[in-house]
Amino acid sequence: MEKNQKPICVVATQIVQKAISPDVSVHELAQLATMDPGFAARVVALANSATYGVRNRVSDIRQACMLLGVRGLRNVALGLVVSDMVPTGPDGNVLLVNSLRRAAAARLIAEALGDRALDDAFTAGLFLEIGTLLRARSDLAGAANVARMPAAYRSVFERSFGSGDHAHAGARFVMGMSLPEAMSDAVARHHEPSPPSAHLARIAWAAERVAGAWEGGDLDRLRDEATKALAEVGVKGEAGVELMRRLPEIVTAAAVTFMRPIEEQVALEQLKIDANARLVEMNVGYEQLVLRLEAIALEKDALAEKLRLANVDLANLALTDALTGLPNRRAFADAMTREIARAQRSNTALSLMMLDVDHFKRLNDTHGHQAGDVVLAKVAAVLRSCLRIGDTPARYGGEEFVVMLPDAGPEGAAIVAERVRAALEATQVAGPQGIVLKATASFGVASLQAGGGKDLAADLLRRADAAMYQAKSMGRNRVVVIR
Repeated sequence: MEKNQKPICVVATQIVQKAISPDVSVHELAQLATMDPGFAARVVALANSATYGVRNRVSDIRQACMLLGVRGLRNVALGLVVSDMVPTGPDGNVLLVNSLRRAAAARLIAEALGDRALDDAFTAGLFLEIGTLLRARSDLAGAANVARMPAAYRSVFERSFGSGDHAHAGARFVMGMSLPEAMSDAVARHHEPSPPSAHLARIAWAAERVAGAWEGGDLDRLRDEATKALAEVGVKGEAGVELMRRLPEIVTAAAVTFMRPIEEQVALEQLKIDANARLVEMNVGYEQLVLRLEAIALEKDALAEKLRLANVDLANLALTDALTGLPNRRAFADAMTREIARAQRSNTALSLMMLDVDHFKRLNDTHGHQAGDVVLAKVAAVLRSCLRIGDTPARYGGEEFVVMLPDAGPEGAAIVAERVRAALEATQVAGPQGIVLKATASFGVASLQAGGGKDLAADLLRRADAAMYQAKSMGRNRVVVIR
């Protein structure tokens, strides 16, 4: 808690919690209120103020409780809880005025609409900045910086610092107090671009825009936006003008009843005259925003580069066989298309070698799939060690491998295939549990030829596959070249 943070009134909190119960009586709440003379005096003062609009002046706490009723007393207690959350000092006063301005605007809007539940509207307006007040209890300077920004940009400013939207934080707080859903809905939706459908949420939405006219930015534009928002919820013409004229007076009166002195609240016309004096303070906030946006731009560039590299890795993964690390069938198909096109352009030779591990099913059945995986990885390693630079090996599927051999005719491709076959035959593989495994493969080789038809790749694969199966039928562990 900040050192100038006030403790929240315990009795007010208890009354809020008890008022939730459907069978609580005003008498019970009055009994609770009398336990704290300071709280009782504040309730009487609030009940007599223009804020809650009780018609007949009351003189003691029990009378105040009877006139306010359960819901009214709950709202008074909520107001005191909120005001007690606001720290003292200049930063705290900025937060308090912003909260009171929204509360007063909401009450005036409800009054203009003929709504009887004026205290509900006042309380909803008071809760619109509760998310910022919650932040102030651990970071007063940061919360005050947000509160000094023009109202329309506060959510952007909060998100830029990763502190979260105060509307959502406030709505969660209201829900945690088990208040009516209409109250939390009003808090959650007061920054939406268009007015919500629920009555209390519409009042809060308009109150946010009315209050924002006093809080920095293009005054004429903000006043027009406030007037338009009032008209959208049903407060039109002179009624809207009169509402904004009365707002500073209600804000000042509310601060007095909460026993928190604030600076004099001025009309919009006077505010425009004083605008030049406020520009210095506003420019500090804008400078902070610009610096933060510059930092965000750098972070964005760094994230973009990380995303690019991640996409490269993903693309590689999509084209790579996880077990062997060789290109997969999809990648090989792309490479084959390119190599055939290159061979045709340059009128050079191109061959395809296909190999299949001998008796692979028997190996799996005898020693398990883990042993089979070890053998396939070893085949891939042998291919890498025996092939030329520019040759393209790939795992074609299961125990089948293929290799593109650019600039190699039938004789040259046969030499490469024989080199791989011999190296594989001579290789011992350390299998699971110390088992020593040996593997051989059958090889088929085919070369690109003129007149192979429109689909040269399919023709080349078909002929290499036929040669490989001929090698198997001839006893396996051998190379057959289709000439």
